[in-house]
Amino acid sequence: MPDAIAADVSIRRVTHPPGCYFFGYYDKTPWSPDGAALLGMRAAFEDRQPRPDDVVELGLIDPSGGAPFRTFARTSAWCWQQGTMLQWLPGAGNTVVYNARRGYDFVGVVHDLDSDRTRELERAVYALDPQGRYAVGLNFARLAVQRPGYGYAGGRDPWCGDDAPTHDGVWMIDVRRGRARLALSLAEIASLDPDPSLAGCTQWLNHAQIAPDGSRLAVLHRWAPARGGRRTRLVTANPDGSDARVAWRARHVSHYDWRSADELLVWGGAPVAANAFWLLGGGAAPIQFAGETLTEDGHCSFSPDRAWVACDTYPDAQGLRRLMIVRAADGLRVDLAAFHAPARFDGPLRVDLHPRWNRSGSALCVDSAHEGTRQIYVVDVRSALHAGRAVPIGGRAAAQ
Repeated sequence: MPDAIAADVSIRRVTHPPGCYFFGYYDKTPWSPDGAALLGMRAAFEDRQPRPDDVVELGLIDPSGGAPFRTFARTSAWCWQQGTMLQWLPGAGNTVVYNARRGYDFVGVVHDLDSDRTRELERAVYALDPQGRYAVGLNFARLAVQRPGYGYAGGRDPWCGDDAPTHDGVWMIDVRRGRARLALSLAEIASLDPDPSLAGCTQWLNHAQIAPDGSRLAVLHRWAPARGGRRTRLVTANPDGSDARVAWRARHVSHYDWRSADELLVWGGAPVAANAFWLLGGGAAPIQFAGETLTEDGHCSFSPDRAWVACDTYPDAQGLRRLMIVRAADGLRVDLAAFHAPARFDGPLRVDLHPRWNRSGSALCVDSAHEGTRQIYVVDVRSALHAGRAVPIGGRAAAQ
């Protein structure tokens, strides 16, 4: 339960029907470097999975919600959960990166919005180095088969018959030159701390993220044995693939975020610990994070100053997705809002809130379908950042 309920939280819809709008995952900020625009996507349908020829529009959104959506590109390389990996290129002004389809293959696109000039990267992008020097690429065709809703339909996976290929895995892409090379293969990842349950299982990678200083990357290594359900390991490595290691002996790992260059916040634990949010790294044993207030899996991300964690929940018994922030210093939780989740948006079609911070830490951007269609909302959290000051909850004072 929350330690405090935020007062005067402003929630503003910034997109407008007709058309459905979304941004995608929680680990990228849609706000432009100057805060004057949000990135978003517009689709002509919302009730089925994208097909190879379905196009989504990419555009700029007015954070006040007053101006119409301004389309700058279109692509057929996208999915509902993570879009087309649309994101701002760090250190490059008004330049964005997204993915595109070239026949049966996928590439990255660097698009200067001022000049409208584009150039291609050899492989599709998953995450960008915070300094804009390199990107991590994964196999989106393999993802489409193994984890519907996260990959791109109609792609070619040359290694589809190989459980753990030696020629596919984590790709490093030089953003300036556009060249890609394999940094860490799935075969190499499988060989780390070998697990007997990997035998005979098709393996795949998902959820790559780069540390705040660009010195380290993380990725989820997944497989599905015949018994016991899907298993996941968190793997970290240097950008060139060296010093790769399994970060934790847990085989249930879900959402995570880098807290610093050597510390991650991770949901998971089974079978070595109770499933919870844990802080890993820093040369210490895992430490449970906000165990009394952050008690279920959600899309977690640190504020720019690392003082707060934004998180959401999956729908509860009343069909509500809850949005909250948690103070990192003491685990104080402030509930911001609850959004109804229509039952027709389920499975790969679901509309997770995926809260994303703005660059100053004063607002969150979420996707939601509580008004009946997919739309984008901005949540002003400035009042919530002070909601935990001496607020009596359940007969006790919230921590200072």
